[in-house]
Amino acid sequence: MPNVAQADAAFPSRPITLVVPFAAGGPNDVMSRIVTEHMSRKLGQPIIVENVAGAGGTTGSTRVAKSAPDGYTLVSGHVGTHAASVALYPNLRYDPLVDFTPIGLVAETPILVVARRDLGADSMASFIASAKARGADLTLAHAGVGSISHISCLLFTSVVGFKPVGLPYRGSALAMTDLIAGRSDFSCALLGDVLPFLGDNHLRFLTVSAPARVPQLPDTPTAKEAGLPGFVASSWFAFYLPKDVPDAIRARFTEALGAALDDDAVRKRLELAGLLLPQPDQRGPEPLKRRMAEEIARWQDIVKTAQIRLDP
Repeated sequence: MPNVAQADAAFPSRPITLVVPFAAGGPNDVMSRIVTEHMSRKLGQPIIVENVAGAGGTTGSTRVAKSAPDGYTLVSGHVGTHAASVALYPNLRYDPLVDFTPIGLVAETPILVVARRDLGADSMASFIASAKARGADLTLAHAGVGSISHISCLLFTSVVGFKPVGLPYRGSALAMTDLIAGRSDFSCALLGDVLPFLGDNHLRFLTVSAPARVPQLPDTPTAKEAGLPGFVASSWFAFYLPKDVPDAIRARFTEALGAALDDDAVRKRLELAGLLLPQPDQRGPEPLKRRMAEEIARWQDIVKTAQIRLDP
C-alpha cells in the first residue's frame, strides 16, 4: 500500500487540484468552478481547477488515475470519460470502475438536438426527412471526438438512420458559434450550451432527450413526443479521486460535495446553467458506481452499432 496522507483532522493541509479534462468555459468547467468554490470553504483549503483537455477527456482522466492516492488530486469526469470511453477507446489507459474512488454525482443535463435557423427544418419530422434525403451532405458540429455532444449524436443519428459529416471543435462554445454562423447544420448540445442563445432566433430547437419538457424551452418536444423514444441520453458530471484513497479522505470530499449541493446559492447557479441536481438517493459513491456500470453497458451497444473506435 502506498504511503498516503493520514486521513485525520489535519487533512487537507495544502491546496487541492481538481483536473477538469476539458477546455475552460465548457459546461464541465463551469459546473466544477461553481461547486468547488463552496467545497473549498468546507474543506478549509483552496481547490485549484486545472484544465487538461484532450482525447475526449481521457487525457486528464488518465493523469488523475495515475496520481498519488493522497487526496490532493481529483477529476471532474462525466458520462464520456467514465462510461462511453470504455467502448470508444480500446486502448484506454484506465478502467473507470477500478482506477478511481467515486466521490459522487454532481449534476446532469439533458441533450438537445439543435439546427441552424436557415436549414429549413422547423420540426423533428422535417429534419428527419431532410437527413434521410441528404445523408452525408449534412454536417454535425460537436465539441470534440468522445465528447458528450459527439457520442449523444452517435445515438441520435443511429436512431434516425443516417450518417452526417462530423465537424469536431475544441469545445462546445466554438461548435455553437459555427452552427449559428451557418458553417454547420446541426448539433447535439447540452441545455447549458444553448441557454445564451434563447430568444435570438439563431437556432431551431428540435427535441430534448428528457422525460418531460424543460422549463427553459417549453415548446420543444421531448424525444418521445418527437417520435424518437430510443433517443435517451443525458450528460452527468461526477467527482472522482484516484483508487486507494483512504475512506476517511473520500468521506471528507463526499460530505463537502453534499454541503455544496445543499447550498441555496450554489443550487441556483447550477440551475441557471441548465443543470439538474441529484436527488438525495442519487448522491454519494454507491449510486454513482451503479450509474456508471449501467451506462458503460449501454454505451457499449451504442458505440458498437456506430462502429467507432478511437485512440486516446
